[in-house]
Amino acid sequence: MKLPTMVNSALERVGLKQKSAMPLSRDQAFDARPVRNPALKWRVNEEETVEVIVPRRKDLFGRAMGFLFFVPENRPITLDEVGTAVWDLCDGDHTVGEIVKALAKDYKLGRREIEVSLTEYLRTLGKKGMVGFLIPTDYLEDDESGELVGLADVGTTREDLERAQREAAEAEEAEAAEAAEEDEDEDEDEPEDADEAPGDDEPESEEDDSADAVDSNEIR
Repeated sequence: MKLPTMVNSALERVGLKQKSAMPLSRDQAFDARPVRNPALKWRVNEEETVEVIVPRRKDLFGRAMGFLFFVPENRPITLDEVGTAVWDLCDGDHTVGEIVKALAKDYKLGRREIEVSLTEYLRTLGKKGMVGFLIPTDYLEDDESGELVGLADVGTTREDLERAQREAAEAEEAEAAEAAEEDEDEDEDEPEDADEAPGDDEPESEEDDSADAVDSNEIR
């Protein structure tokens, strides 16, 4: 049966295609698992939404834009509430179909509406190199077709993805350790408090002690 035009168009926008001209079927596409690009740094800000640091394009166009318009090497992209929910679910464990169900439940929207909006949003994230897709191996046409799609800088296999994830985690741990060391060095470099003035350590008189006791009793 021929796929509806809307579904074919959505599959093309998301990038869920095999090497041949035949796209995945609708069910196969929604069995794909979106996964965040492990090379990107991201954090949750004070508003509890995600900020992703996206590097400038490295091709000729990106270098030219950087030279002409002083485009920074990296720029943060802040996701809204729904975008943050999608980003959290792009962990390589949830399928596109499962993300659709989760969003429909959490935001009380129709499944069809979510499908169209989600595929468009994933297309946008994919174009920016922020997410890729893990395709079930049963759907691959041949042994040369990698199950990881859309993250050429990471690789084409699950093993490539897992290696990149390990390297990113190790780099993050190293940065955290280095930051902790710098904080310790700053604490050690801080001058000690000035000596207390003479007489500060003298004990209080008995009269003062009794006065304190009266005050304490009155509070009670």
